[in-house]
Amino acid sequence: MLTRRAFHSRLMAAMASTALPLPGLAASSASSTADLYLNRLTFGATPQDRAAFGTPAAWLDDQLSRGATDPDLDQRLTAARLKIEYEAGKDENGHAWNAVSELRPLSALTKDPGDLLYCIDWEQGMDYAERARPANEVVAAALIRAVHAPAQLREVMTQFWHDHFNVNAQKDEFCAAFFPQHDALLRQNAFGNFRVMLGQVARSPSMLYYLNNADSRASPANENYARELLELHTLGAGNYLNDLYDNWHLVPVGADGVAQGYLDLDVYEVARSFTGWTVGDGRYISDGVNAALTGRFTYVEAFHDPYQKRVLGVEFAPNRAPMADGEQVLDILAAHPGTARFICTKIARRLLTDHPDAALIDALAAVFVAARDAPDQIAQVIRALVLHPTFAATPPGKLRRPFEVLAGLYRASGAQVIGTENAQHWHLIRAGWQQHQFGPPTGHPDTMDKWTGASALNRVVDLALYAHDDWFGVVRLDTAGLPGETLSDFTARWADRFGVSGRGFAAEVGLDPATPMASLSPEDRIGAATGAIALAALTPQFLYR
Repeated sequence: MLTRRAFHSRLMAAMASTALPLPGLAASSASSTADLYLNRLTFGATPQDRAAFGTPAAWLDDQLSRGATDPDLDQRLTAARLKIEYEAGKDENGHAWNAVSELRPLSALTKDPGDLLYCIDWEQGMDYAERARPANEVVAAALIRAVHAPAQLREVMTQFWHDHFNVNAQKDEFCAAFFPQHDALLRQNAFGNFRVMLGQVARSPSMLYYLNNADSRASPANENYARELLELHTLGAGNYLNDLYDNWHLVPVGADGVAQGYLDLDVYEVARSFTGWTVGDGRYISDGVNAALTGRFTYVEAFHDPYQKRVLGVEFAPNRAPMADGEQVLDILAAHPGTARFICTKIARRLLTDHPDAALIDALAAVFVAARDAPDQIAQVIRALVLHPTFAATPPGKLRRPFEVLAGLYRASGAQVIGTENAQHWHLIRAGWQQHQFGPPTGHPDTMDKWTGASALNRVVDLALYAHDDWFGVVRLDTAGLPGETLSDFTARWADRFGVSGRGFAAEVGLDPATPMASLSPEDRIGAATGAIALAALTPQFLYR
């Protein structure tokens, strides 16, 4: 058998002329109908999914009907263990702790937020790994869910909303402690009503900490959340009109009297509207008064700016009911046609193509607006997109991002995720992907040009080559051969799991295709399997969705 180093060298030479997804390379059109839909709407097609696919409409009905929980997946998550390890230490207040090295269940995923307040209590001595533990558990669960969840479309859309409503879970212990709550609300609302989800995100403790609104109070209000609410969560940068107008009165308004876009003046007024929206973390309010210790959203009237405001041309009266200002801002933004186009463009870009057609966006935005009060508003937009003729007529051309490559590898190979140390996170970071820890509020980029640099592509090659190795420490892979199987049969069988023709894979890297599998050692079988997986995974058929 070839050494792994020799295999790697020959593989790179073969890919250089055939498979590497460089800009301008035409995507393969050989995918089956099932693969076309499965690779776009799940984290990767599996042989079982292909066999059970049926029609696109029936498959979509099934996926949209699946809830946010699943008994088999819950069992996997309950059985999972994640290592926590740190040395003995002492903090600046003299609190000491012992060294720890142990496997623990993912218990924070289902804890009440109030039970995670210890993570932000600096009167308790503990290593920072304990404070960051809830966020690390969500990172571990993300890969298990992406690979094994039956509700694949919900998981794909949950990742979409994580990028849309991005929170760097490791910004600090405050974001980390309550990140399971943030993750759960995005998963629960993935197919639901956008206005409902927008309101829940505005109340998410992790978001309130991440964009500093937890500390925003009158005179002056903190503008971080307000700006991202307008630019990233709703209207989008395309509706920022400050370069065209310097006064509210000059901005064109629609039939409903709402301005067509926003100015810096609007950002400040929105920030004022959300003063007092904070977290029940025991914070000081006034002498003798502290916020309740709940780990949940709370409203502090004493922090709110009660005076009159103007948002997108709409006048707000002074001294309104608690939270009325913020709620009306969310109402205006969720109903704005600019928001409809921005959200629908991003969904089409995620599920179909980097550059969705304007006519398609018009059709989706019309659905978004018509369904704005429906509990399944987002599901209706997804259905309109997937069943639109453009969806089936568009050939594969959307490049998988690194996390999607890894999850797709494991789904296609049938590997079982058993990782105990989040080892995959470090390898994904090398490729530019930071699961739940992406720093900027924009979330991970979603176009090919951001993922085709040499560094990112080289790390994707590494994932394909080594993600199933024991040293990678993430999955368990069954590489047993079938009775009478030759090496050619064996490698072809593995390639077939990826929807790729596998005959000749063995010869491609200098191996004898006629070698009986029974004559190979377990180590050589693993090498043959991972070699076939790498070759299949580094073809356009797999890398393009």
